[in-house]
Amino acid sequence: MSTNELQQTETATDRTGFLQGLGCYLLWGVMPVYWKLLSAVPALEVLAWRMVWSCVAVVALCVVVKRTRFLYLFRDRRAVRTFLASGLIVTCNWGVYVWAANSGHLLETSIGYYLCPLCNIALGLLVFKERLTPMQKLATVLAAVGVGHFMVVHGGDIWIAFALALTFSVYGAVKKKGGYPALPGMAFESLLTGMLGIAALAVGAVAPWIWQLTPATPDAIAVLSPAGDFALLIGCGILTAIPLLLYSAAANRISMTVLGFIQYVSPTIALVLAVAFFGEQFTVAHGVCFALIWAGIAAVGVEALLTSKRTRAAGETIPAAAATTEK
Repeated sequence: MSTNELQQTETATDRTGFLQGLGCYLLWGVMPVYWKLLSAVPALEVLAWRMVWSCVAVVALCVVVKRTRFLYLFRDRRAVRTFLASGLIVTCNWGVYVWAANSGHLLETSIGYYLCPLCNIALGLLVFKERLTPMQKLATVLAAVGVGHFMVVHGGDIWIAFALALTFSVYGAVKKKGGYPALPGMAFESLLTGMLGIAALAVGAVAPWIWQLTPATPDAIAVLSPAGDFALLIGCGILTAIPLLLYSAAANRISMTVLGFIQYVSPTIALVLAVAFFGEQFTVAHGVCFALIWAGIAAVGVEALLTSKRTRAAGETIPAAAATTEK
């Protein structure tokens, strides 16, 4: 294959990966609309059904792509501990998100997912003993000031953002620490959480009062027919599996730097939906918090771009020098 053909192949791969990543975060961004359609169903019940149908969808996906060899992980105690932990963590993330989206706290979910990259930086420092760069330190300070200001003005609402950012970041750290293959690991994790979801539904059938721990808060667009709600609950599995599949595919085709920038599409859509469509009040405290977090993200982004350019320039210089030496 010629150099020109190789470059064209790489460009096509990058473009496909970018579109896959964009599709993933667009789906995650508009997901609050789906939860609003289900807002006549208590959030805990939605969560239990999501655990079950996500399991069905992911296992079905494994069957379709002929990657069904994941049950061996039951014999690996470390795998059981790892994926039970990651499954419980992501279940908490799902539960908080569904409840927050349906109870008028979509803005706080947006703050939470903007905070995720900064939480990843903190976990890298604490868990993986990574060193913070100057810009990462600046970003962490700016985010801390923004969140601190929000806490002083709005008090308890910020726990939603913290819960989402921490659970999603810790989830990623647990999976990274585990080091298991992506698709078998996702299937095994889904199987474990699916069994927990079935157990929760069984308890709810005997003691339906548990669903009222997170009572339904029907939105204007809520589907009120039992058949419609059940169809939407089944769709939770597909809605969960497709973005995860797109994310995995994109991560194999484009750099984590590019994927990291695309991820801001999701909380930005949530921000627009919250203010423009669902009537949540965007206060001065929200503005200060968002502005400082955005400033921190921009600082880290600029640093990442400059580092990437320097690395690329160094990589191009070495082959050129080698070619000169050969002549």
